[in-house]
Order: sequence, then structure tokens, then C-alpha cells
Amino acid sequence: MKNILTTLALSMSALIATSAMAAPHDYHRNDHNRWNNNNHYDNRVNSSQRWRSGQYFPTQFNSSRYHVNYKNYRQLPKPGRYQQWYKVNGDYVLVNERNNRIIRVIG
Repeated sequence: MKNILTTLALSMSALIATSAMAAPHDYHRNDHNRWNNNNHYDNRVNSSQRWRSGQYFPTQFNSSRYHVNYKNYRQLPKPGRYQQWYKVNGDYVLVNERNNRIIRVIG
């Protein structure tokens, strides 16, 4: 009986140790996926992202490289006071600069 219990305990510990070693280690997988080939942080939004009025505009796009001058684009109306047009992944997004909320989207 003692031999059976010992054998059972050893086989259970070996099974647990083997399954622990086979577990995937994806601790930082999402961070690595956000780096592009040139080791620059990739700030693109998921292409399936749908901007909606009232939604908060992510601060990562509050850069001058995303700013759009409405005069260069016929389809964009003149922004009001404290408003700015941004172009992100082909979508034109009008944002209230004071509260960072999306006012209008032209895709």
C-alpha cells in the first residue's frame, strides 16, 4: 500500500511539473505586438475602430502630425472655437479641444 501511494504521489508531482513548464509565457505579448519593425512604438488605432460622437478622443493622437487644416480638404467644414480636425487611419475626426470629446466623424 505504501508503494502504491508513493508511486501515485511521484507521478502526480511529475504531471504537475510538466504542465507548469508547458504553460505559455505571454506576459508582454501585447506590448511586443505594438512595436513595428523599426522599433518605434506603433500609434495606429485598430483599423476596425469606429469613432463615435461623444466618445473621448485618445490623447496619443493629440500630436501636430495628426492635425488637419480644414482649408486643404473640401469636405471638412470650418471648425468652431476650441475645435480641431484630426486625421487618423483615413477618418477625419472633429474634436472639442477643451474636453477631448469627439464632435463629428467623416470617414
